[in-house]
Amino acid sequence: WGCIPSKMLIYVADRIVEIEEAKKLGVDAEIKNIDFHAVMERMRKSRQESQVHIRRGISESKNLDFYEGECHFVSDYTLDVNGNKLKGEKIFIASGSRPFTPAIKGLENIDYLTNESALELKDRPDSLIIIGGGYIAVEYGHFFAAMGTEVTILEMADRLVLSEEPEISEVLKSELSKRMGVHTNAQADEVKVNQNGVSVVTVDKKSGSRKRTSPSITSIPLARNASGDSCW
Repeated sequence: WGCIPSKMLIYVADRIVEIEEAKKLGVDAEIKNIDFHAVMERMRKSRQESQVHIRRGISESKNLDFYEGECHFVSDYTLDVNGNKLKGEKIFIASGSRPFTPAIKGLENIDYLTNESALELKDRPDSLIIIGGGYIAVEYGHFFAAMGTEVTILEMADRLVLSEEPEISEVLKSELSKRMGVHTNAQADEVKVNQNGVSVVTVDKKSGSRKRTSPSITSIPLARNASGDSCW
């Protein structure tokens, strides 16, 4: 859902980090201002334009019939899409995914963000707790930290981005930890709210000890589930 938009945000974050680290190369550079609203609006405008181009390309393809709507199987090789019966020897289900909300006590009591709703932000959050340590979490952590947000990443596994080699995860954690809080083996157990903001109680997967994060403005549970129920 946010593949292209998130990469546009990462591009901005990369430029900011490069400028901040330019002194290592003997270049004295300074960032005077970061217009968060302008950064987000540029991303949203490009996203909208991409959606229009993709839809036009699909609908105008000579070798493709485009049906829009929910579908379901009426037999082993037949689908019904809004009353249209479509048959195929092979049926490839690629219905995308949507945000997954983990079962964390107290999460329902806050207006939390997802990787989708975060793309609609108008103002930069002062602080952010990211629940999860996969590639989406790392991307968003990198972006918001570059914007000036105080970021904390909580990952229940013993390393970040499990799909990568352990050595890559190690370097990734080392680099990210320079600009944000990164906690592995930290399972989010409960979300608490008080006058200071939102905090997350974590359980250490190794020792079983419980810790509480510093109060934050909001949190992002970053995981996704397949949208298979749009085609069943």
